[in-house]
Amino acid sequence: MSIIDWDESYSVKINLIDGQHKKLFDLTNQYHKAFTEGRSQNAIRQLIDGLLNYAAVHFATEERYFSEYGYPETESHKHEHKIFNAKIAELTRKRKTGEAIEHDEVIKFMRIWLEGHIKGTDHKYIDFFAKNGLR
Repeated sequence: MSIIDWDESYSVKINLIDGQHKKLFDLTNQYHKAFTEGRSQNAIRQLIDGLLNYAAVHFATEERYFSEYGYPETESHKHEHKIFNAKIAELTRKRKTGEAIEHDEVIKFMRIWLEGHIKGTDHKYIDFFAKNGLR
């Protein structure tokens, strides 16, 4: 059961980044499925770690493009990545200290992030990168 589904309205018209976004959707859905199926805490922790690690890969890709192409909104976009990373750091701290991580908290955060960040902040760079030939 998916809790968030990719469709073309999320596309930023850059194949690599669209693929990474799809992977983040998939990892979020895998986490939700594992939780609702009652998988072990270890399996759920591994999925959370995978989600967090993949988000870091994705941010590095975007930020590399920003640097290579001179994207004018780099700092504000990177600030949003920092906000995400702060939330992730909180979840990681909870996981490492054995504190409970609320499933609904993770899902709500990821849905808001994926929907809001991609359709809002990421969509701002579509025209810029298209004009610079990045697809």
